[in-house]
Amino acid sequence: MRAAVIAVAAITAAVAVALAWILLAADPRWSIDAFAGDDAGYYLAIARNIGLGLGVTFDRVSPTNGFNPLETLLLVAADRIAAPGLTVAGCYRADVMVSFVALLGAAWLYARLVAAFLADGGWSGALRRFALAACVAFFAWFVCLKNNFGMDGPLALLIGLAYLGRVFRRGLLAPGARAALADGALLGALFLARVDSLPFLAAAFALMLATRAAGTIARTAGRAATAAALAAPYLLWSSTTFGAWLPISARIKSSFPSPSLARSLDAIRHTSLHPFDQASFLIAFALALALAAAWWARARRDAGPALDRGRPAVLAILVLYLIGRLGYMLLFSRADVQGSYALLAHVFNVLVAIVVIETATRGAAPAARERRAATAFAVLLALATLLLAFKAQGLAARLGAIAPGGAGDEVALARAIHDHTRPGDVIYGGAFGMLAFWADRPWINGDGVANDAAYQRALRDDALAPLLAARGVTHVVFLAGPLGREGPRRLFVHGFLDGRDAALDVDERATVLRWHTLRGGGADIALARWAPRAGAMADSAASRTPAP
Repeated sequence: MRAAVIAVAAITAAVAVALAWILLAADPRWSIDAFAGDDAGYYLAIARNIGLGLGVTFDRVSPTNGFNPLETLLLVAADRIAAPGLTVAGCYRADVMVSFVALLGAAWLYARLVAAFLADGGWSGALRRFALAACVAFFAWFVCLKNNFGMDGPLALLIGLAYLGRVFRRGLLAPGARAALADGALLGALFLARVDSLPFLAAAFALMLATRAAGTIARTAGRAATAAALAAPYLLWSSTTFGAWLPISARIKSSFPSPSLARSLDAIRHTSLHPFDQASFLIAFALALALAAAWWARARRDAGPALDRGRPAVLAILVLYLIGRLGYMLLFSRADVQGSYALLAHVFNVLVAIVVIETATRGAAPAARERRAATAFAVLLALATLLLAFKAQGLAARLGAIAPGGAGDEVALARAIHDHTRPGDVIYGGAFGMLAFWADRPWINGDGVANDAAYQRALRDDALAPLLAARGVTHVVFLAGPLGREGPRRLFVHGFLDGRDAALDVDERATVLRWHTLRGGGADIALARWAPRAGAMADSAASRTPAP
């Protein structure tokens, strides 16, 4: 086992070094899409625009609350410290560095939590070291290599693990004002890192109240007051400025209070959620329901497990959180579903695996117990190896497609868009977050994720063209039709809040740039000049082409 532990540690170190080089030194084309997804461009652009003095805006035209605040604040600080010139490339490096540092911290906290779980279960010696190496490999080779850089997922993972570690060591309601401030600050920061972490906070506070220990109400209130004090400025700003405390992105992506399992499953299957994430979330949801049912049955027979600290407390928080978070996803998903929505599900699966392996080998002879446990953890290591190989294969395939100026070179495409427009021009297009960031032009977001309520009302009322005209749009970016069939085209933009499509007429004959990309399995992106009267050229023969 010693050789295996050394080999796993060496591979993990090599992966960390390679990742750091790709993110912080290599050509950005290596990391865009592979590690920094398209939605990261929303965060990067908003943070840079704040630094440029343009306000809290993605498109430089209207303000937006389509982001979670803590990540944005950290990116603004990183831009000013690590990219004082606020160049596009400099801000990109600075911002992905924030995620890299957050993941390093999360990996350390995760390793400590796993080690505590193993020690609590009586694991020791070479077997404990091998088990720890296998669990850390799963985290480092799978969770840390997702395309969440520049996004809020790594930060939420870091804060969530920090809180779970405190609960394991000190319990849900450790005495003292300092403990209340620390716990409350972590819960408040988690909310600011991802507003949809509310089920985690609900789980934590519900379990606090369920402990029924001396001083429960006062200690819980202290933590709640601290968390509320952190969240209040953001809630007040968002409610006052935008009329709603929820980010516009959250309102777009959720159909609450109208549940639809079929629609949610369709959204989950056909968006950016990776098949491995889908499987892991499904396993976590099933395990959480099973554990909740088992604990409920025990509680009805006797006092049930003590959930105030240690492994039971950590697992109980994750059980309630995942039932709420994943259950919400299964009922109310309306648009893009991402793997960053519930990264703690992967942590939960590993922690439950440790408990299951411990339970399954209990009572066996020491040699047999060690052999069976080593085999089980070797299976986890094999899964981590498979996931690492899959990621490496995907990265290698991508590197072959991002030759400068090629179909996968969206940095070059963004620069071409910049060069084919002038200062003062305003671009309109769909879900092109990263492309818009690198283009460094005013770019109104078409799917509404980083936009405002007025845009959503324009989609509802089929008044998109007048709104874009009022906001000074001069160019439209869209997925183009086949060459040789250019002409009037009617784009239909879906309004997720009201479920209505708004029409926008463009003329491909006004195209100033056409670029073949890898999007949608291979498509042409066109940049065309646009004016409000362009719709007069559209007729009944115009193709009904979905906007990207």
